[in-house]
Amino acid sequence: MRTAGVKERVLETAARLFYEQGYQATGINQIIEEAAIAKASLYQHFASKELVLNAYLQSHKINWYNNLLAYTEKMEEGREKLIGLFDYRKQTLENRHYKGCAFSRMAYELPDINEEALAIIQGHKLAIKGFIKQQLYMLKSPPFPKQELHELTEMIFNLIEGTILQSTILRSSRPMEDTRKMLVRILDSNAQ
Repeated sequence: MRTAGVKERVLETAARLFYEQGYQATGINQIIEEAAIAKASLYQHFASKELVLNAYLQSHKINWYNNLLAYTEKMEEGREKLIGLFDYRKQTLENRHYKGCAFSRMAYELPDINEEALAIIQGHKLAIKGFIKQQLYMLKSPPFPKQELHELTEMIFNLIEGTILQSTILRSSRPMEDTRKMLVRILDSNAQ
């Protein structure tokens, strides 16, 4: 069995700590201690805590999207994959005990977040919108007119994001389940 390298251990530890207790409550010394590395080893890979944050967000963004693609891989394009996106988000939220979206949490916690981290978070959200738009495009033939496609994409994205927040606040899947039903009705009414 291969032991994770210093960089991987730092990122795994930071990911867990940043998500569980927040960025500001997590100190470099705690990351070093829990990753079981030397301070000099951390600084060989990351010159600052901010750079650890950026690397964590980038890694999480890639893993999150790859996991979505794997989750929806065998689903039919269009309606099924859109519902699959919603189910994936619900499953992720439940697995994380309703602690919410890691990217949104970071944006809330750090209103003056560094530009690179903010760009990663925005890129993640844009990738989700791109996924929604692609599936809406596949939903019907001929495709939605451009403006309608944009409006539906924004509406579905906002429904999902708002529902994640409500499920986080209520510590319940109920808002996700209710909104999923609404999403199905919206998709069915727009597919004709």
